[in-house]
Amino acid sequence: MTGALRVARRELVVTLRAPVVYVVGGLFLVVQGIAFAALLGAMADPRRPAPLGELLEGQLAGTLLTWVLELVVLTLLGMRAVADERRSGGWELLLTARVSEGAAIVGKWLAATAIYALLWLPTLAYFAVVAAFRSDGGGWDLASIAAGYGGAIAIGAALLAWAIAASAATSTPLAAGALGFAVLIALFLVGELGAVWPELATAHPALAAALDDVSLRQTAAAFARGELSLAAVVRVAGLAATGLSLAIALACAGRRRRADVRVRLASTLAVAAIAGFGALAAARHPVRWDVSADRRSTLDPATRDVLANLPARASIEIIEPTLAELEPVYAEVARVADLMAEVAPIDVTRVDPADVPGGTAAVARAGGLSVADLASHGAVVVAIGARRVVVDRVALASYDVRGDAVSLAQLAIEQQLAGALAQLAQPTAITACATSGHGELPMAPPDAGSGGSDSQADWRIVADRLRGDGMTVDTIEPSELSDRVPARCAVLIVAGPIRPLSATEALAIQHFVAAGGGLLVAAAARPGPTGGLVGTGLESMLDGYDLAIPTAIAVDPLLAVREIPGALLVSDGYSDHPIDRGFARARATLWFPPRVVAVRGRATPLVSASAESYGETDVEHEPHRDETDLPGPSVLAAVGSTHGGARVVVVGSAESFSTAVLAGGASAGDLWLDQAVRWLAGVPDRRGDIAARTPAQVRLVMTSAQRTAAIATCVGGIPLAWTLFGGAFVWWRRRRRAS
Repeated sequence: MTGALRVARRELVVTLRAPVVYVVGGLFLVVQGIAFAALLGAMADPRRPAPLGELLEGQLAGTLLTWVLELVVLTLLGMRAVADERRSGGWELLLTARVSEGAAIVGKWLAATAIYALLWLPTLAYFAVVAAFRSDGGGWDLASIAAGYGGAIAIGAALLAWAIAASAATSTPLAAGALGFAVLIALFLVGELGAVWPELATAHPALAAALDDVSLRQTAAAFARGELSLAAVVRVAGLAATGLSLAIALACAGRRRRADVRVRLASTLAVAAIAGFGALAAARHPVRWDVSADRRSTLDPATRDVLANLPARASIEIIEPTLAELEPVYAEVARVADLMAEVAPIDVTRVDPADVPGGTAAVARAGGLSVADLASHGAVVVAIGARRVVVDRVALASYDVRGDAVSLAQLAIEQQLAGALAQLAQPTAITACATSGHGELPMAPPDAGSGGSDSQADWRIVADRLRGDGMTVDTIEPSELSDRVPARCAVLIVAGPIRPLSATEALAIQHFVAAGGGLLVAAAARPGPTGGLVGTGLESMLDGYDLAIPTAIAVDPLLAVREIPGALLVSDGYSDHPIDRGFARARATLWFPPRVVAVRGRATPLVSASAESYGETDVEHEPHRDETDLPGPSVLAAVGSTHGGARVVVVGSAESFSTAVLAGGASAGDLWLDQAVRWLAGVPDRRGDIAARTPAQVRLVMTSAQRTAAIATCVGGIPLAWTLFGGAFVWWRRRRRAS
C-alpha cells in the first residue's frame, strides 16, 4: 500500500497540472448541468407534479444520454493510466523504481478516483440554486445527500477500474479509449435490458429482477435516497475488485512469465467468482440500512407483521400506466413491493396493459374499473391463491391541486399493498345468507324450464364476487325464518322482495340484528304482483335504525344515462365510509331504477344523487317535478344508526345489482356490495394500521427569465468557471516553475 499511495500522490500531482483534466472536468460538469436543467424544469413546472424523492435522486439516476456522456468522462480519466505511460516510456521507468504492477495500478486507480470525486464538488452549487427558489420550505436530508454522493463516486470508481484494465490491455491511448468505452457501455446496458425489453418481466420475471438489481442507474438512485443495501455495496466492491485484478494481470502481460500471467488471470476469475457468490448471498439474505430522514426504505412494523403471517406465497402484479405522469408513482410501487419481497414470499412482476395475464377486461372487472381507465392509469393486482384485490391509482396516491400547481399530497402505497395482503391473508369465515320465498332476486339463475324469472334478473354476479372473496353464499327458505335466523349466517341479505316478509320473519330478523348480525335490505324497484312498488315488511324494524324506503323513484337530470331511461350513473356521490372506500371519483355504480332511501337522525347516506335530484312520488307516469315530490339530494343507499352495535344497510334498488346491469361492466356495484357485506360482518380493515406518508418533493417558483438564467449557469457557467480555474492554476504552476 505504501507504493500504491506513493504512485497515487505522484499521479495526482501530475494530473492536476495537465490541462486535459480541466477539459474533461468541464465536459463532466456540462453533462451534470444538462441533467440538472431537466430536473430544474420539472421542479419549476406548475402544470405537473413535482418529482418524487430528494433533489439528487433524479439527478443521479439520470437518463441514458447523461449516463453515456458520464461514461465518456470516465473513459477519458482511465484511458491514459497505462497506455499513455507505455507509449512515453514512463511505465517501465515507474516499475524499475521498485514499484510492482499491482501497486502501480492501484495507485493510478486511487488518483483517478480522487480526480473523479473532485469533479463532483462544483455540483454542490445546485443546492444553492434550489435554495434560492424553493417554495416548499423543506430542509435538506444531509444523510441521503452524503449517501448519494458517496454512492456516485463509488460507482464511478468501480467503472474506472475497468477503464484502467482496458488501458492496460492496449498500447495506445486511442485504442484504450475505444476498448474502455465499449466495456463501460456494456456494463451499463446489462442493467438496462429490463427497460428496453419490457416483455422480459412477464416471460422471465426472475431474470428481469436480477437485471434490475445490477442496474447502475437503480443502484445510484437507491444510494441517493439513503438506501444502503449490503447487496449493492458488495456488487460495487466486487465490480471494482474484479476490474483492478484484471488490470493488474494485463499489466503483467509481456513483462512476466506466461505462467505468472496465467496465475494472475486465474486469480482474477477467482475474484470475480467470489464477488458473484458474495452478491448472490447478499441478495438471498438482504441487509439494508436506511439513513434517510423520513425512513422511506424502512417498512412499517404493522407491514412486517402482515408479511410475517402470510398463509401462502403471494404475488404483486404491477400493471404499468400509459399515462406518463403516473410513472413515478408506479416506480415507487415497484420499490415498496421489492422491499416486501425481501422479507416475505412474494413474487413481484411489472407488465404492460396489453400483456396482462387473463386480459385487461378480467382485471378491470375484478377491480370495478373500466378497461380504458385501467389501461391509462394502471393498477396493482395483489393475490394469494385464487383470491385477489385490485388497487387502483386513486388508492395509491392523493394529489393536492392549488391553482396551476399540482403536487402529491400523500402516498398510501405501503398502506394499500399491506392492507390488501392482510385482507387476503385473514380468514374470512363469513356466510352470507339470502332470503327466498318472497319474490327476491335469486343468488343464482333459475333452472331452465322452471318457469322462474329471466336469467338476467338475479344476483349471480354478486354471489360470484362474494365467493371469490372467500365467503360462503347460502339461500335460506322461509321455514328457516319462522323462529330465528340460522346461526351459520353472519350477514342476512334481503334482495328485492315483491311480497312483504311476515311479521314473524321480521321479528326473527330484528333479533338477529340485535344479537350482532349484519343486515342488507335491497328494496324492489319493480312492481309487485298487484302492481306498484311494494314494501319489504321490515319497515317497522328499519324505522328503529332511522331508515325508511318511501314509494318514490330518484330522478336526477345531471346523472341520467341517455341509453337507459331512468338509470343514474354515480361516480362522485359517495360518503366517507368504509363501504365507499375507493369509489369516489374512481369507480362508477349504475342505479336502475333508483328508489329513494330516507334517512334521519344518526343514519348515514352511503350513495347519493346530485343536488339537482328529487324523489318522484308519482311512479305511474312520466317524471314531473312538483310539490308532492321528495326534496333532494336523493339518497340511494344508506347505513342505519349503529346503536347497540347494530349494522344495517339499506339499498333502494335491488335491480341495480342484477346480472343484466352488472354484466356490461359499466357498474362496480358488485364490488360495492362485497365491501358492504364485509363491513356488515365486522371484518376489520387493516389498512388503517399503516399510516400514509407525505412524499419528499421539491417545488420551485421561478419566472421564465430566472429559469433560463439558472439553466445557463448550471450548463455553461459552472463548467466554464471550472475550466477557467483549471487554466489559471496550470498557468500559475508553469510560471512558478519557470521562475
